[in-house]
Amino acid sequence: MRMSSVELPDDNEKSLSSASTSPCPSPKPHRLLPTNLYVVLYNFKSRHPDELDLKAGYKVTVIDTSDQDWWKGKCLGRIGYFPSKYVIKLQPGERPLQVTHNLQVSDGDNGLMLLRDQIVIQVGEELDGMVMIRSGDSRQGVCPLKFLQEV
Repeated sequence: MRMSSVELPDDNEKSLSSASTSPCPSPKPHRLLPTNLYVVLYNFKSRHPDELDLKAGYKVTVIDTSDQDWWKGKCLGRIGYFPSKYVIKLQPGERPLQVTHNLQVSDGDNGLMLLRDQIVIQVGEELDGMVMIRSGDSRQGVCPLKFLQEV
């Protein structure tokens, strides 16, 4: 108990001092959101002890992007390397979904083919059972929510 009461004023002092020096203070939870959170698009089976086993839909916190092809990240408590092309960045408010049936959706041009078990990112709110999604190649389209499931 005594430690908590001692730590609390320290935290408050830090918050007040950082808020007073910042011209546009943001709420603490927003500062703590990971900006390096990615979603796995494809399964990856590690071949070396320093690599991560990944399944489509897993979330990975990326630690090191110094190598263009192999990134280092943390997933399910493990740290290791994985192919950078197997993940897509997850922005705040977006959520990963898995396609349940093969289907073609409108992307405004030629259409976007979605395959069963493919991972897509919901980028907007649901409207009349439809959602805007983003595919791994960053193409967007409108898809019926009934053909998508949480991962």
